[in-house]
Amino acid sequence: MHKPSDLLPGRKQKDKHSLNMSDGNWENVDFSGLKNLQEKFSSSNMKNCKFLGSDLSGLLFKSNNFDQCDFSGSDLSNSQVQKCNLANSLFKNCTLKESEFLWSYLFGCDFTSADFTGVKLKSGGFEKNIITNTVWKYTSFISIKIINVVFEGKMEDCYFEACSFSKVTFQNVKFTNTFFKYNVLKNIKFIDCEADKMTYELLKHGKADLTGLSLLTV
Repeated sequence: MHKPSDLLPGRKQKDKHSLNMSDGNWENVDFSGLKNLQEKFSSSNMKNCKFLGSDLSGLLFKSNNFDQCDFSGSDLSNSQVQKCNLANSLFKNCTLKESEFLWSYLFGCDFTSADFTGVKLKSGGFEKNIITNTVWKYTSFISIKIINVVFEGKMEDCYFEACSFSKVTFQNVKFTNTFFKYNVLKNIKFIDCEADKMTYELLKHGKADLTGLSLLTV
C-alpha cells in the first residue's frame, strides 16, 4: 500500500550527484578529497592540480595529460589508465591495486610507498620515476620501456615480458618467483640483490650481467 506522500506529483527519489571531469582544461585547482566521479575521466589536461586523499578507484582514465599534479594518499585501485601521460606528479602512499596502465607514459613521478600489487603496465613507458618503499607484488610489465629507474625492496611474483631496459638498477632487491621473458637485459645493473633459483636462472638465460646478484638462501 502506497503512502500518501508517494502519490504526490513530481515526487521521486533524489539522484546521487556525480562529477564529470572529462573534456576540461584544469590548472592550479585543488580537488583534494574528490569522490563520486562518473565512470569515465577522459580527454582532460590537468596541470599543478591537487587530488590529495581522493577516491578515484574503479575509474577509466583515457587520453588525459597530468603534469605536476599531486595524488598523494589517494585510492586509484581497480582503475584503467589508457593513453595517458603522467609527468612530474606525486603518487606518494597511493593505493594502485589491480589497476592497469595501458599505452601510457609515466615520467618523473614519485611513487614513494605506493602499492603496485596486481598492477599491469603494458605498451608504454616508465622513466625517471622514484619508487622508494614501493610494494611490488603480482605486478606485470609487458612491452614497457623502463628507463633510468632504481628498483628497491622485495619483488614477489612479478612479471617482465618484452621490456627494454636502459640505465635500470636493482638495488637491495629480493626477487622471489619473478619471471623474465623476451627482455633485453644487458642494460640492467644489480647491487646487493638476491634471487631464488628460478628467477636467477631466467636472468642468466637472458644474458643479464649477474654481478651483484646472488642466489637466495632458503
